[in-house]
Amino acid sequence: MMRTVFLFLIFSLNFLISQQKLPVNDSIQNYLFAQSVENTPIIITKNGIFEHFSDWKYTPFKNDSFKKDLNLLDELNHSNFFSIINDNELYIVSNGAGPVFVLRDNIFKRIDNSSLHKNQFGGARFIYNNKIHIYGGYGFWSFKSFITFFDQNISQWDLFYNESKYTPPGRWKPIYNLVNDRLYILGGRSGPAGSEGQDIGFSDVFYFDFLSKEFIDLGKVNPEFSPNYSLFSHPKIDDNLIILDNNKLIKIDFEKLSVTDYSEGISLSDVDNKYPTFINNQKIYYISSLNGEKVLNSFDLASIDEKYNTQTFTLIIDESKMSFTQYILFGLFIAFVFWIILKIFSFKDFIKGLILYDENNIYFNNKSVLISAKEKQLISFLSDNPFITAPQVNTIISKQNFAKSHYTSLRNKLIDNLNKKLFQLTEIEKCIIETKDPKDNRIKAYKADSSIIKKKTGFLRFIFKR
Repeated sequence: MMRTVFLFLIFSLNFLISQQKLPVNDSIQNYLFAQSVENTPIIITKNGIFEHFSDWKYTPFKNDSFKKDLNLLDELNHSNFFSIINDNELYIVSNGAGPVFVLRDNIFKRIDNSSLHKNQFGGARFIYNNKIHIYGGYGFWSFKSFITFFDQNISQWDLFYNESKYTPPGRWKPIYNLVNDRLYILGGRSGPAGSEGQDIGFSDVFYFDFLSKEFIDLGKVNPEFSPNYSLFSHPKIDDNLIILDNNKLIKIDFEKLSVTDYSEGISLSDVDNKYPTFINNQKIYYISSLNGEKVLNSFDLASIDEKYNTQTFTLIIDESKMSFTQYILFGLFIAFVFWIILKIFSFKDFIKGLILYDENNIYFNNKSVLISAKEKQLISFLSDNPFITAPQVNTIISKQNFAKSHYTSLRNKLIDNLNKKLFQLTEIEKCIIETKDPKDNRIKAYKADSSIIKKKTGFLRFIFKR
């Protein structure tokens, strides 16, 4: 029991030693948590810089010119400014592009001739060819899809022109990484934080090639990866991004398009995502809270491959690959479509040149004419038989007994009316002609080409009946 308590106390002591209280009052928010050109954690205030070694060391600025410049612009915080290192110099830049400061001779000097326009608030900030660049962002009620850079020769921001046929939708707060000459972009958002109906997340992955000056779409984000978007860039090791969140540690390799999740088993103090994270000597530094106070904390990244369970999966959905079952189903679908096409042609051949009939009409080559019930009975009989005798026609006309002359008149009228309707469709003067019963020449009969008279049928019934 005593041994367990002793080990717990040692663990707690080690845990507390790894934390350092911030050297600024928690009620004061006008400072930047940043990284020096030596990669050490620093706190930038309007009066000086605190740098963390084994403890905090404060260096005041040599004069108050930086403070005066800030008084004309904005409060010094992460909503208004970001820090970035370029060519071994530390810069502070307005969050939406505009004012630019560089640390020289123990003071941040403003080096731009631009205005505080905040046109690319929350864009991706990076260094390419020793120039500060910003992709995307939000400003003036729209989301940007272009790239700008700060040109120190003219002390102004300029547009990086591209020759891309494809341009992704504008966005802010993407996850991004510059690898060689490619700026990789993952997701982002298209609405102001906290707004209703506008805060829409993207699920795409693409890159901008600075050599060809064009955007290349890579696909959709794997749904296994659910990122949280923020204003800050993420630190990286060997060109791999490291994303730190509460009890979550993720590595993204954009070149291999893979994600490694180290979250299982990791227990971290509350990570305050209102501040960026930085890496120095395999340690990731972040700000968290301890007993209501902001503290600097760190986590040893060198141990994650040995001590923690990992899960690696692809960054994007591979839409080109199909399972064996999908191939079988796709093959069956193609075969079914091909069979349907053959049946369509077969159906067209079937009805071409045929005289079709149903309960109310006769049809020929997309034309139709109304028929009576008796005419339907007559043509239906002729579709199944080579001829019909006069007595059989008499039974169609009436069940009553009439004089022979009267039956003759009624038969002629029925045959003539039906022939006139068939003539309207086929332009054949007499489709039904008078003849003799082959078995008894004394009996009058009527015949038509039964091979071209068929009952009308639907396509589905046709393909499944034959």
